[in-house]
Amino acid sequence: MATEGNGFTHYVVSKEVVLGEACIIDKCNEWISLAFIKLGIDRPEAVIERAFIENHALVPKTAN
Repeated sequence: MATEGNGFTHYVVSKEVVLGEACIIDKCNEWISLAFIKLGIDRPEAVIERAFIENHALVPKTAN
């Protein structure tokens, strides 16, 4: 579930640390996806247009 209607549906996680948020554009294969990435939560200037990311680093957001 995207928070606050911003369209980012996944967290980007590495070594149990949340690095940012992602919105998947296309799942390329079972290992990588193409996504919009925002590193750093609550930093609107940190949006990267598009980036390839390993699927194991994407954790879906869930409603509390």
